[in-house]
Amino acid sequence: MQERGDSKLVCPLCREVNERPPLEEWQIRALTLLTMQHGPLLEQSLHVSDEILKFQEYMTLDAATANPFLVLSDDLRSVQCGKVCHNPKEGPERFTHMPCVLGTPHFSSGRHYWEVEVGKGKEWAIGVCKESVNRKEKSSFSSELGFWIISLKGSAIYPSSSPQTRISASPDLDRVGIFLDVDMEEIKFFDVRNDALIYTYRQLSSLEPLHPFFCPEHPGERDSSAPLSLCP
Repeated sequence: MQERGDSKLVCPLCREVNERPPLEEWQIRALTLLTMQHGPLLEQSLHVSDEILKFQEYMTLDAATANPFLVLSDDLRSVQCGKVCHNPKEGPERFTHMPCVLGTPHFSSGRHYWEVEVGKGKEWAIGVCKESVNRKEKSSFSSELGFWIISLKGSAIYPSSSPQTRISASPDLDRVGIFLDVDMEEIKFFDVRNDALIYTYRQLSSLEPLHPFFCPEHPGERDSSAPLSLCP
């Protein structure tokens, strides 16, 4: 409420005084109008809307970039990490030390959406990276080095941004939606099953093509690794 005789606002519960002048009536009307106009856009940004699904891409994995220990399906839509070297042939585009593979096509403009089935994997990384990332040496998957990804480690998700952020992962997370808006320099990650936003990167500072990025979990001593699969 507002005390009579001055312009201070006093909270009716805690009685704390707000020294700032109250909003004018026209400001309240303007804020109400903006909320009505942009509320649907805000709501869309928090879940996988029909508008986002319009930009769904058909994608395959680029075998020429796959680490030699990765096993790709015949249709190039699924990948998992094996225990032996499957393709020792070296190439300039191949990840030599890190168990990664890129997707195709790559993107230089526009809006694009795809979904990845992560299944029961307990350790994986997906997102996008710059075309020029170092594929021949071990390095961290950081945004500073051109990786805009999320990584699952146990029960938590870690974006590659700095400082490191920890996000609790839903126990039934099994499919991740990725929405890339190159022109707006933004990428969003969604928990598709729970229709919820996981994380958003803004200001993707890249003047070169962005490639879909996949890094499946390492196999245990006795168990095989869980695959990453493109959907549908």
